[in-house]
Amino acid sequence: GDNNSVVFNGKDNDVIVAGKEKATYGKGARAIINSAFIIAIMDYCSSKGLSHPGFVILDSPLTTYKERDRQANLKNEDVANSVKAQFFYNLARVCKHKQIIIFDNEIPPKDISDITYHHFTGNKEIFRTGFIPQSL
Repeated sequence: GDNNSVVFNGKDNDVIVAGKEKATYGKGARAIINSAFIIAIMDYCSSKGLSHPGFVILDSPLTTYKERDRQANLKNEDVANSVKAQFFYNLARVCKHKQIIIFDNEIPPKDISDITYHHFTGNKEIFRTGFIPQSL
């Protein structure tokens, strides 16, 4: 397949992305592929009138993502950060009428709009320690 193809492999019950089996990608890339697949299932169910709760929860889809250098003059970190930023930008753009809850250590770009972002500190001295308040 070409660089933009995603094909379901019925034999392995998994997807082939850009001509490569998902298992051949690194852990971080697989997490992004899995996230896209989960969102695609929600879209499919919605478009076909099938049962779905109407939201998805993604646990750490970006935390482990690192990308090999694509160009000699780009640091590995710069390339990976651009992919992570595009992940957030793309979700904000294409998922306006869907709820996607993401738990991750990565912080969305500051200029992104149309999302609700909560920073959990894990520190009792700073507001918003975690998702569930320790006392009411």
